[in-house]
Amino acid sequence: MTTLFIWISLILNAVALFAIILLFLRQNRLFDVKKQQQKIAQEMEEMMDAYLLEMKEENEKLIQQLSQKSTINEIKSSPVQKQELSIPNLQRARAAKGYKAASSTSGNAILSKEKQFEDEIALLHEQGLTVEDIAKKLNKGKTEVELALKFSNIGKNS
Repeated sequence: MTTLFIWISLILNAVALFAIILLFLRQNRLFDVKKQQQKIAQEMEEMMDAYLLEMKEENEKLIQQLSQKSTINEIKSSPVQKQELSIPNLQRARAAKGYKAASSTSGNAILSKEKQFEDEIALLHEQGLTVEDIAKKLNKGKTEVELALKFSNIGKNS
């Protein structure tokens, strides 16, 4: 019987030792991954710094070129350039006008539907129906019917 316990003890010790070795290997892999990520992050920072420095230099060159050209263009402005600038403005104005026309027609349709809804609620209320009955009949919420009645009464009083 003691030999059985000794064998079980040895097997359990071997399993525990195997588990410890596996955990140690996984922990080492995590440390390696962490080091690689730090290295990649540092490389990315260096690349971004170089890129930003290059962009800064290009921006400074562009500003110098534009300042030189702006003084030349102020002296030599032509009517052709003014026409080129006015064409996009005309297109924007036409687009804005079309948008306003479309929104006003859709807004009028919505207002007429709301007016019909309010008129129907007022008619049903004049017939003596309660707010709950009107809401059920029109498949609307009780609060929505109450608000419509209040707004229609305010409109009549003014």
